Amino acid sequence: MIKRTTVFIVIVICLISFFLISYQFKGHLIIPKIHLYNLISPWHSMQKFFNDIFYIREENIKLKEKLYNLILQNQSQNSLIEENQRLKNLLELKKNRVDVVTIAEVVARGSNKFLNTVWINKGTNDGIKENMPVITFNGLTGKVVYTTGNYSEVLLITDPNFSVAVRIERTRVEGVMTGAGTNKANLKYIPHDEEVLVGDRIVTSGLDNLFPEGINVGVVKKIDKKKGVFQYIEVIPYQSDIKVEEVAVIKKYHD
Repeated sequence: MIKRTTVFIVIVICLISFFLISYQFKGHLIIPKIHLYNLISPWHSMQKFFNDIFYIREENIKLKEKLYNLILQNQSQNSLIEENQRLKNLLELKKNRVDVVTIAEVVARGSNKFLNTVWINKGTNDGIKENMPVITFNGLTGKVVYTTGNYSEVLLITDPNFSVAVRIERTRVEGVMTGAGTNKANLKYIPHDEEVLVGDRIVTSGLDNLFPEGINVGVVKKIDKKKGVFQYIEVIPYQSDIKVEEVAVIKKYHD
């Protein structure tokens, strides 16, 4: 308590001395002037700071929107270019193959969870029949399993229910390729003494009397001679299931 009183007295004495010195120096007390601008200037600076931040944020949002729209436009243009190229390839395919019945567009994925199928927008009215092969510029895609007047269902080559007579292009060894239920297929009935190499091309042989000879099917990805009586051979189809958008339906081998 005594210490606080002493400090207070010292402060009072200092203040009195200050006023007395000021009075003696100029003959009157000097009271510092306080301008209103000096009080509100920091507020103006702070307000300007936040306004700048808000402006920058708005500009950033606008720039992001412009960038997003440019990306969408670019993607749309790329999609149109890719679609145009696919259609050109199919038209070229139709020009070079006399067995093309019609060109169709994939409009839906099959609803049957046990079958890997797609629906195309052409049917019996366009000359399509069941078991007709379906191809793209890349290679074999599947076959027609059901058709109506304007639509057809296509079983894809990766479905386990799909099979096609094929041969290894390099060695001319023949076998049967079936779907594996994924993005792969299996080449079956190749004896152990036959040479098969990763990267070997697989094409249709025409021996099933359904698929014309020489259609590109896929490429050998994996070989295992330790499984079963025949070699275990995995094949990656040239035409990916998830990238099928336009197809050509062709006549059966002996139609």
